[in-house]
Amino acid sequence: MFWLAPLVAALAGGPLVIVDPAQSRVEISVKSTIDSFVAQLREFDAAITVQAQTGQVEAAVFRFDFASIKTGKTDRDRDMNEWQQTARFPEVVFTLAALEPAAGGKSLARGQLRFHGVERAVSFPVSIGREKTDFTVDGDVVIDTRDYGLPVIKKFLVLKVDPVVSVHFHLQGKVAGS
Repeated sequence: MFWLAPLVAALAGGPLVIVDPAQSRVEISVKSTIDSFVAQLREFDAAITVQAQTGQVEAAVFRFDFASIKTGKTDRDRDMNEWQQTARFPEVVFTLAALEPAAGGKSLARGQLRFHGVERAVSFPVSIGREKTDFTVDGDVVIDTRDYGLPVIKKFLVLKVDPVVSVHFHLQGKVAGS
């Protein structure tokens, strides 16, 4: 699970934030004609390094296997993985390129998202908190799955899944060595 940590730490050089999966969550909101739902990302790797003196984020990589997304319905999970071609494109990776100040005490995260074999630039607001050794990152990002070469899901002439999904995340951890 922590295979990203040495890579990100080596690139940035600062202390690593050890993300606690039990205290963190990632939720994907999907709207459809009949059955909207919120899927949960059960397993992921997150590596974040911070500047030792200021606590500012230096680098971050967030990675997961698409099959780790669970909707609560086995058939829907199977259909979702077939649609996304998970056997061919199992991995989703976000790599932070820059973190810029934004309105309301937030930051704007800019980076690259690789999904379904397509890599695209994305940006979204995040709130970053640090109290002593505790560290949190909260954010929301909207993804249009058509931008990644995926078709709109349509079934039975009346059911349509909105290709635009909302991802909400809360990452919580501790700064190592603090």
